[in-house]
Amino acid sequence: MVQHYFIGISIAHPVDDIAQQFRTEYQLHEKYKVIPHAKDLHLTMRYIGELDDTKLPWLKSCLHKIAKSHTEFTVYLKGLSFFGSASGPRVVFLAVQTSDTLCELQRQIARRTEKILELEKDARFVPHITIAKKRKTTEKMQLEKKSIEPVPIKIEGFTLFKIHPKATPSYEALAHFPLKRS
Repeated sequence: MVQHYFIGISIAHPVDDIAQQFRTEYQLHEKYKVIPHAKDLHLTMRYIGELDDTKLPWLKSCLHKIAKSHTEFTVYLKGLSFFGSASGPRVVFLAVQTSDTLCELQRQIARRTEKILELEKDARFVPHITIAKKRKTTEKMQLEKKSIEPVPIKIEGFTLFKIHPKATPSYEALAHFPLKRS
């Protein structure tokens, strides 16, 4: 079986509580097939997809260099949002305030991995933490984007994850890349 991978920032606490509140408020468990496990909550920096195992050491080395050139920073969770229409969004997520530091880190990760892994360029980056995806009902919803008091989240590093679609949690951390302490 071919393995799929992505690079992300694991974000469980205090995000899991906030995710749970919104899931309950909007009954997302009944409306979506995929409700990520608390340990799977993350910010995707770059989806890789299929990857030949022989390229892993090379990728890890590249990610290590990127991590060493960045310092820890803080981002802020700002509320609930979604991709798609309010009456039936494809993905429901916790929105993360745009941060130049986060965007620069993501750009470097994307640029380097695209080059060494010969991936298609992907310039779209909307920082978010998915809390529900893949609708299981066609019933109309009344979802609205909601702001919350910003919740600080300290970013201390990023991780290369292997995806196990049939398991719960679904993401296995293969290697963690700590940023420089601030």
